[in-house]
Amino acid sequence: MRHVTSDLERLSFQSTRHQLIIVDHHWTIRSCNRAWQQGLIPFTPNPDMSGAPGHYLHLLETWAMRSKNVNTALAAQNLKERGTPFKQNHTYDFCIFTAYSEERWFRAELTPLPYAYPSPESDLALIAHVDITEQKKTERQLKKALSEVRTLRGLLPICAVCKHIKDEEDCWNSVESYLEKHTHAEFTHDICPECIRRLYPKYSNILDKRS
Repeated sequence: MRHVTSDLERLSFQSTRHQLIIVDHHWTIRSCNRAWQQGLIPFTPNPDMSGAPGHYLHLLETWAMRSKNVNTALAAQNLKERGTPFKQNHTYDFCIFTAYSEERWFRAELTPLPYAYPSPESDLALIAHVDITEQKKTERQLKKALSEVRTLRGLLPICAVCKHIKDEEDCWNSVESYLEKHTHAEFTHDICPECIRRLYPKYSNILDKRS
């Protein structure tokens, strides 16, 4: 079985920081590098540190059951439905939980490996795994931030006399209560100069002096 064809390829395979494995057309792991052993093998059931542990789809299914993550289950199902031989590249994300219940995310890129004399028995694929946990955390933070940003759009029915606003339930609300309900604004009350002149004309001269 040809895993790598030269010392340079073998060195590159073992030295890269990405977790790499090579699978055959049965999804059996035929080879793995040190990064896989250090990064992903500890998450496998009954790992054998001396070599590659078993069947790749079984690992994905086990990780999906442990994490109860839909994306991981869909990735395993999608790979099952791909069949063999490997004919095109494929990218998928999956989730794993550590022994300390820490969530870890990986992005896997499957690349078919060319062979001089292709046949179903010789089909191999390289699967590279990249830790994207921090990226997923950032995505969640951004989604949370966006969900907390509320803006008003469209036409607001407002009373021409009292200036109350009609909400989605056809209830009339003061401007303050409507904006507090639909935005993150908070109100503090004051009186503008025009209202002071109209309601308290005896203080108008004080305002005029200030201006």
